[in-house]
Order: sequence, then C-alpha cells, then structure tokens
Amino acid sequence: MTNPGNSDEWWKQYGGSGVSSDPANAQPSAGEPFSYPSYPSAPAPAPTPPPATPTYGVPPTPAPQPSPYPAMPAYPANPSYPGTPPGPGYPMGYQPYGYPAANGTNGLAIASLIASLVGVGCGIGAIAGIIMGVIALGQIRENGQQGRGMALAGIWVGVGWIVLWVLYMVLIFAAS
Repeated sequence: MTNPGNSDEWWKQYGGSGVSSDPANAQPSAGEPFSYPSYPSAPAPAPTPPPATPTYGVPPTPAPQPSPYPAMPAYPANPSYPGTPPGPGYPMGYQPYGYPAANGTNGLAIASLIASLVGVGCGIGAIAGIIMGVIALGQIRENGQQGRGMALAGIWVGVGWIVLWVLYMVLIFAAS
C-alpha cells in the first residue's frame, strides 16, 4: 500500500473487484468460477541460529568426579513410625503410649520413709519401711521417677531401728 488515502489501493487490499486493470489481479465476474488465491510454493528460508556467545577466558566447568567414599544408606525419618517427619520431641503435656509418666516422686518412697520413722515403737513399721523402700527403688529405676533418696533413707532408717531393737533385746536378756 503506497498511499493510505488512495481508495483504489485499499479496495484492492480488501478484495474489491473491478478496480484493477491487470487481468491477473482481476476478480471473476458472476459467471466465472471463483478461485482461491494460491500461496507461494517456495519454502521459507530456515532461520539462522544466534551467534555463539564468547567465553572471554572463563574456564570450562570440570566433569563431576566420583566420590571415594561409599554412599550413605537412606535411613527412615522415624523408625518406629515410618512416613512421619522427625520432630523436636513430643509436645508439652503429651506422653507417648507405653511409657509411664516420668515426673513426680514415687509414692512408695514416701511411704517407706514414713513407715520407717513410725516404726520406732515397734519393729513392724521398720520392716514395712524396708520392704517398701526396696520396691520403690525398683520402680524408680524402671520409670525414672524421683524419690531415690527418700527410698534409701526409708531403708536405712528401718534397718537402723531393727538393729537398735535387736541390741536392746539382747541387752535385756543378758541383764536378766
């Protein structure tokens, strides 16, 4: 299109008929069969690749070297529960199944000390204190509870009262 204001060029561009005097570009009249325009049969030239980028002295990257050490085996995140991500631990207030509470003082340790102290008058309290102290030490070892010192004190106080009671009885029978 040489001149946008020229109506003949516009008319030719958008399929107007009867304007051109060239028989090759002329549109068929109503009695002639209509033919579609043909496209050029020559293939379009292939695009040229972009020029290679210069390296400007950058060394080529070396090929990765194999490691002299064996590969580490892949371990699961949490072996007891596969598929769960490892966490910082159990949240506060949550006790996992199968584990008793690890906080607090063992009740048998307290009872051992009290029974041993009450056993001053008779030997039955001291014997009960020794038995409860031994059981409390076993529970404390298993559960990780507190009260080991009280259980040991209950045992030693009970043993001390029994030893004193036996000595007293020996002295009484020896004096008579």
